[in-house]
Amino acid sequence: MLRQRSTSKGKHFDRLVPEKVNLSDYQIHMVEDQKNESLRELDLNEQLRVENSQAKYSSLLKQKLMENKSQSSLFVYQRQPSKYKPYIFENECPSPVRKIAKTPYKILDAPKIKDDFYYQLVDWSMNNQIGVGLGNSVYTWNAITNETTQLLEIEAPVCVSSIKWCDRSDIIAIGDDTGAVRIYDIVKAKILKTYENHNSRVGCLDWNGCNITSGSRDKSILFQDIRTNNDYELSFQSHKQEVCGLQWSPNEQFLASGGNDNNVMIQSIKMPNQSMYVFKDHIAAVKALAWSPHQPNILCSGGGTTDKCLKFWNTSNGQLQNSIDTGSQICNMKWSTNTNELVTSHGYSLNQVAVWKMPKIERIATLYGHSFRVLYLALSPDGENIVTGSGDETLRFWKLFPSKNKNSNLVNQSKLDSIRLDIR
Repeated sequence: MLRQRSTSKGKHFDRLVPEKVNLSDYQIHMVEDQKNESLRELDLNEQLRVENSQAKYSSLLKQKLMENKSQSSLFVYQRQPSKYKPYIFENECPSPVRKIAKTPYKILDAPKIKDDFYYQLVDWSMNNQIGVGLGNSVYTWNAITNETTQLLEIEAPVCVSSIKWCDRSDIIAIGDDTGAVRIYDIVKAKILKTYENHNSRVGCLDWNGCNITSGSRDKSILFQDIRTNNDYELSFQSHKQEVCGLQWSPNEQFLASGGNDNNVMIQSIKMPNQSMYVFKDHIAAVKALAWSPHQPNILCSGGGTTDKCLKFWNTSNGQLQNSIDTGSQICNMKWSTNTNELVTSHGYSLNQVAVWKMPKIERIATLYGHSFRVLYLALSPDGENIVTGSGDETLRFWKLFPSKNKNSNLVNQSKLDSIRLDIR
């Protein structure tokens, strides 16, 4: 059963799963081991860039030393400055429009959750259930009743690599590291379908109505209608390396995908054989993607370790609108449905959560708590809370956004939309 324990400060911590392991094996991590593991997990093209930069440094330093034997000072190699102004996190935040709590209101232990940039292991359903992939199992935690349920367990050594709830039913899609995608009905408590069309891990999933879209390490994106018996309806083959992120637009007509080839692709469901746009401005893998619910033609993308930039794209004309250097690897992001704000989660080396106010892209809050990369991020169905997951084997819950009913601007906009609808 779910076990609750309290700390000396009075905060309560819950276990996501029944305790089957010694927690001390998972809760104590040496900093040096973390650094070594982090370096091993950098994707190949980022490693090459780092090594190339170090080689340039060593070569130039040796050259300067030979030229200046009689001088006591050393000439240090300087990187070329970014063409975009970096965002300085040490500065004080601008005055926030409201008070945002800097500490999570709840923490769950999540033993064995993977510390892998290319996985998608946490999602929050419209029925207020949080799905979590732990090793070869998928669990749900009910945010109303606090009950934990094990949905299914895949035969080892296969591991769950991605999960995604359908926003129209009690169905969850589950991808694994062999390339299979399972469609699981939690009401019937059974697997409805199993697709085995990828030949490598499925690291990202997104729903479009009753269609599940999967992105894989085999570079392909498959679009499958779960109501048919077809293997898949559409196949997108635009990326040259692993597909890291997928996000359907609010009108469900356009698919944004990010890859380990550092590219962001925009595909139209009406033109599956060609990409509408290919954005090549990032210099690292792109996993984090979010369409604005307030301006449906605006897409935000976030780059990995050697990029660290938030980029805003206008998909009506294919233009880059803005770019902000966040100073840290961007692992995930969600756009608030209640306010015009964006929340991002970060990895190397700050491991923080940041809240950004649009359209000026002002950072109004920075939240710390995770000791490893904040790889996983999901938004609650009421749009007020987020849950973050990390390789430190915890899930943390944060109250970030106001209630939709309290936001007068959105209420007025809703009335305006209704008027427009009546006119049509």
